[in-house]
Amino acid sequence: MIAADRAFSDMSVKSGAHAAFLAYMADDVRLFDGDHPPIMGKAAAAAWYADVEKKNPGGEKKTTLQWTPLEADASPDGALGYTRGTWIYSGTKKDGSAQRVTGYYVTEWKRQSDGKYKFVLDIGGADGP
Repeated sequence: MIAADRAFSDMSVKSGAHAAFLAYMADDVRLFDGDHPPIMGKAAAAAWYADVEKKNPGGEKKTTLQWTPLEADASPDGALGYTRGTWIYSGTKKDGSAQRVTGYYVTEWKRQSDGKYKFVLDIGGADGP
C-alpha cells in the first residue's frame, strides 16, 4: 500500500491531482476533505473535478499536490489497509502571490481483483495557520 500511495503522489505531481485521484480511486470511493459535503462515488468525484476545472480553466496545471505516506497497516490477508501521512499543496492565490498549505491524511486501500490497490476512502485536513 505504501508503494501504491507513493505512485499515486508521483502521478499527482506529474499529471495533476484530479487525474491521479481518478486513476487510483475505486468506483465506490468516499472523499472527505472538510471543505464541502463528502463526495460519494467515482462518478461524483469526476463531476466535482470537472466543475472545479470549468470554474478555473488551467488552474490544475498551476498547482501541485504531493504527499508522503508515514505509516501503513493492513488486514492479515492484505485485502484492506490504510496509509497515513502528510501533504503539501503549492500554487498561487487569486492575487498571483504564492500559496503553500500543508496537512495530513488517512487513505483506506482495498485490493482489487487484479491484485492492485485502489483507495475507497480518503480523509484529509489542513494544518492550522
